[in-house]
Amino acid sequence: MKGFRSTRRAMLKQGVALAVGTALLAGGMASSGAALAAGQTAKGKSVQYVTFGLQFEYQVAMVDGIRKKAKDAGINLQMIDGKGDPNLQVTQALDAVSKKPDALLIDPVDAKLITAGVKRANENNIPVFMMENPPPEGKYEALVEFDNAAAGAMGADVLAKMVDFKGTVLEVRGSVGSEQAQARHTGFMDRMKAKYPNIQVKSLNTEWIADNAYKMVLDAMSQNPEIKGVFSHNDEMVRGVVSALRQTGKLVPPGKPGHIYIVGLDGTPLALSRIRGGTQDASIGQDPIAMGGNILDAIIADFEGKPFPKSTSIEPVLITKANVDDPKLWGNFGKKK
Repeated sequence: MKGFRSTRRAMLKQGVALAVGTALLAGGMASSGAALAAGQTAKGKSVQYVTFGLQFEYQVAMVDGIRKKAKDAGINLQMIDGKGDPNLQVTQALDAVSKKPDALLIDPVDAKLITAGVKRANENNIPVFMMENPPPEGKYEALVEFDNAAAGAMGADVLAKMVDFKGTVLEVRGSVGSEQAQARHTGFMDRMKAKYPNIQVKSLNTEWIADNAYKMVLDAMSQNPEIKGVFSHNDEMVRGVVSALRQTGKLVPPGKPGHIYIVGLDGTPLALSRIRGGTQDASIGQDPIAMGGNILDAIIADFEGKPFPKSTSIEPVLITKANVDDPKLWGNFGKKK
């Protein structure tokens, strides 16, 4: 990740501005009850940020963008690694509230569990800002999310075309308790059932983890060697998928008989590299720089007493060999010219 940070920083404002222009604003404009008098700034304010988990390349890019923008605004940002653990996140959120920050930012692994932290912040009059996975209860000032259902449907469309609209494919899923994963699953399965009746899907609950994907795909391939494609809920798990195909002698180059198509999600630098090399066929891109920029804009606006969107959604983009070198893709921000 370090290799592409410096270029990404130079493109941060441009990328965020573009994303804001294309985002879907679902909830109108909002302003916290704790809004300050006009003319005040965010400088010196404190934000506790409970991340999803820094073991994911996409999340690291998001955190880097948020940290950079917070620093530029003079905000004291305390970043807390959620480690992809929903129970740990609850403890972290409650502890963050006890520090009495000026705002709490959370990217939940499990939205239902994190409700306890959100409600505790509400009780202490600390404004809450959410990313990706809103809680079913409790008040939050703004949400920035990715259209996960549309991403799942896009994954179904591209994989169906690759496998010639017939055969068996695998779905490598995120956490069962994750709203993001559930939306991706629903979008993928609904599209497959509605448009591609000759494709059979076997779903694997791999919990976002590459090692789990490796073991379960390896087992699935031994049970059905005629599998033609894989849709992975994130690009991180594609590492495990590729290892399983290599282990079973099924890692065949594109264009050769027996090639198994792989479609991931996130558009990470490693995924783009795999697409160039032929071990991954596509990725459904989401933009962590835009997402982080949008939520920091909302926090800054709240500190300054200005209106901001209650809800913003970032749309997916299909990445294949045809556009993998597009400099606008976040995964290319550090790629040397």
